[in-house]
Amino acid sequence: MEVKRICQWCGKPFMAKKTTTNYCSPQCSKRGYKHRMKERRMEMREFQEMMEVKNKLESQEYFTFSQAARLMGVSRQYVYKLVKEDKLRASRLSSRMSLIRRTDIELMLKTKPYEVLRPKDEFDVTEYYTAEQIAEKYKVNAKWVWTYTRQNNVPKVRIRQFNYYSKKHIDAAFAKYKTDDALTEWYTPEEIEKNYGMTRVAIRSHVYRNNIPSKKEHGQIFYSKLHFDLSKKTTEDDSSEYYTVQEAMKKYSLTRDSVYGILQFHEIKREKKGRFVRFLKVEFDHIMGAR
Repeated sequence: MEVKRICQWCGKPFMAKKTTTNYCSPQCSKRGYKHRMKERRMEMREFQEMMEVKNKLESQEYFTFSQAARLMGVSRQYVYKLVKEDKLRASRLSSRMSLIRRTDIELMLKTKPYEVLRPKDEFDVTEYYTAEQIAEKYKVNAKWVWTYTRQNNVPKVRIRQFNYYSKKHIDAAFAKYKTDDALTEWYTPEEIEKNYGMTRVAIRSHVYRNNIPSKKEHGQIFYSKLHFDLSKKTTEDDSSEYYTVQEAMKKYSLTRDSVYGILQFHEIKREKKGRFVRFLKVEFDHIMGAR
């Protein structure tokens, strides 16, 4: 009996006399065997190195972020996230050295047992929208809903992998805007340039970041007036409470390094908005007034 097979080493087709034959010639068989032995030795070496690292870490009391990540079996970025969210305690010894105690890792794991998320007894689904309901009622897409609710911290409840958003906050956001069954009012780029003093590049960037609906007719692009006005109003109201680094430098005649030094020394929380770093005006003004 002959069976047509593909050689596992060279990839050429050949006629095998047995169903267990995997190589077309003794030479390919030998090379395949050597390759398997080499891979096995590499796996054994990696396993031994991993066990050595594990045994070494088990005898340590203090870990760097990388060592803590290896000990917990997670990425280093996730360890940074735990520390930033105050779920895991770390000690900064210098600008380049931070350590985590074993007892703090064990305490975090002990105080955060796994719990099955169950619907709250007081949860009233009639007080919340799903993303699909928001998209249908206000004629927006689901991606825009996710972006808007995240940027504006709209209260939500997560039940069985579904998000429910507060009706009160969503309706308030659209209260001053008329929403018909279809979008009827549109901006041209020229009208946006005139009303908001934005360049074409800034318009495209703003539309992309806020998922503003658009349409194209006869070669002319149009943007939803409802969504554009709402996104700009939200941005203006939000930005009035924050400084950017450039605004703080200009107001207090500081250098960039001085601003970042004050933020770090006084542990003022920062956030990234687009390509700008911003922080609360009230916190920075209080520090500068106290100096």
